Amino acid sequence: MKQPSHSHRNILLLITALLWLLPNATQAQFDFPAMGGAAAAMGGATAAQTDFESASDNIALLGALQSAHLTLSIRQQFATEGMGYARFGGAIPVGFGSVGLTALHYGNSGYNELQISGAYGIPLGNNVRMGAGFHYLRSSTSDPYYDPQQLMTFSVALQYSPSERIAIGFSTYNPLAARMRTDIYTRVPARFNLGASYRPVENLTTLVEVEKNLYYDPTLRFGIEYCLQQHYAFRVGLVTHPTIYTFGFGFRQRHIGADLSAQLHAVLGLTPQLNLHYTF
Repeated sequence: MKQPSHSHRNILLLITALLWLLPNATQAQFDFPAMGGAAAAMGGATAAQTDFESASDNIALLGALQSAHLTLSIRQQFATEGMGYARFGGAIPVGFGSVGLTALHYGNSGYNELQISGAYGIPLGNNVRMGAGFHYLRSSTSDPYYDPQQLMTFSVALQYSPSERIAIGFSTYNPLAARMRTDIYTRVPARFNLGASYRPVENLTTLVEVEKNLYYDPTLRFGIEYCLQQHYAFRVGLVTHPTIYTFGFGFRQRHIGADLSAQLHAVLGLTPQLNLHYTF
C-alpha cells in the first residue's frame, strides 16, 4: 500500500487541528464519543442506558453484570481517513460486582490518542448500581519534536431504577478538570451527565440526557429504541449544540450481537459505526 507523503500528513494534521477549533463540531483532545452500539444510535445518551453492551460507556452497569462479555467497536468520524476510532473491551463478574477493561484508539501515525481504562462496578441494594474507573491517556504524533503527552484521570457513575420501566443515571468523566498543558486547546474534557430512561410499553425505550462539559454549553441528547421479537432493535436519536441526527439497527441471537449506527452532522457529514459483542 502506498504510504502518504510527508506533505500530505502535514495537511491532514492541519485539517484535524482546524476541526478541533470548531466548538463541539468534532471531538477535541480525548473527547471520546459514546462507542456502545445502542448509545451511538440514540443520541449518544449513556447515563441511563441499561443495555450491558453499554457498560464500557456507563460503568455503573458493571454493578449488575451477570455474565462475562467482549465488545469490539469501529467508528469512522465523518467518514474521513485518519479520524477513525477502534475500541476493544471486556468485563467479567468477580463475585461481588464486576471488573472491566477497555482500550480505545483514535487517529493514525500522524496523530493518535490512546485511552486504557480499568473499572469496577458494584450493586448497592436491588435498585442501585455504582461504578468507578481510572483512565490512562496518551497522545503522540509522527513529529520527532513532539513529546507524547500522558495523563491519569478517573470517572464515576451511579444508576438507580425505581421500577422495571424507569432508570435514572448520573456519570462524570475527569471531574477535576485535569489537563496536560496550560494551553486552552489541550484541555481534557470534564463532563457531567444526567439522564433518564422510560419504557412506556415492553418493547419501547425512550432516553433523555443533559451533558455539561465545563468548557462548552450544555448538550441535550434524546433517543428511542423499538425492539422486535427480542432479536432486532431499531433506534433513532438527536443531539443538540450542534444538531446531530443519529440512527441505527441492532441484532442479537443467543450469545452474539451486532449493531450498525450512524450520526449525521449537517455540515461535516456522516459518521458510521459498527459494534460486535459476545456474551459468554
